[in-house]
Amino acid sequence: MSIHNQIVTGVKVLDIAEEGAKAIEGMVNRAIQEVQQQKIPILDIQVTDTNCFIVLGEKKSD
Repeated sequence: MSIHNQIVTGVKVLDIAEEGAKAIEGMVNRAIQEVQQQKIPILDIQVTDTNCFIVLGEKKSD
């Protein structure tokens, strides 16, 4: 996913360290719905062993 021509405005971090697949799926889906309701674009989602990072932003205005 390219973030070229985008401005990062925030990051939402979910702690997934001790969760099962179903719980993680539910957490991420709820977070995505929450961000979409606020009309904030999701630029990227990155996952580590313990966290899920949802990178939030907006398009650059030239």
